[in-house]
Amino acid sequence: MKLLNEAASVQSQVSALQGMSMVRRIQIPRGQVLYRFYDSVRAPSPQSGADGPWWLEFESFQAIKHFALRNGHSPSYAARLFAAILYEWSEVNAFVACATTEGLVAWKGRGKQVRSSGRDERDLATMTPMQSVLEVYQLYIPGIGGPSSLASTAFRVHTSGVL
Repeated sequence: MKLLNEAASVQSQVSALQGMSMVRRIQIPRGQVLYRFYDSVRAPSPQSGADGPWWLEFESFQAIKHFALRNGHSPSYAARLFAAILYEWSEVNAFVACATTEGLVAWKGRGKQVRSSGRDERDLATMTPMQSVLEVYQLYIPGIGGPSSLASTAFRVHTSGVL
């Protein structure tokens, strides 16, 4: 299978390991729908919201969404709990679902503890992603985000929404 971001994947495991543990390389087939939480102020359109390397598969997105519903939390707050998203990085107030237009390489793993730089007083010094009976795995997709991003050719926006 031809993988659109194969060249970008060579050194990408280092980046994936900064945010995940139990990391393994996977291939995402053409047509698979992936989900991403984002900050609608920093990325004002679903297309710009899709321009980042951190994604979720359907099962993990649903686990976060249903956890929020069952426990009276906003989806935004639940996403922070499971994916360890600091306020300094994102308001997590929107999501986008995109279908892949080509096969992609990705790194899949569990989120790991992150440290705040102290730029946003709402953040604790460290944040550990919640894992329990609900296991949430994240994806790091190399080549998405940054100045030479492949996002515009890798994804077709399927659905988007405000949280």
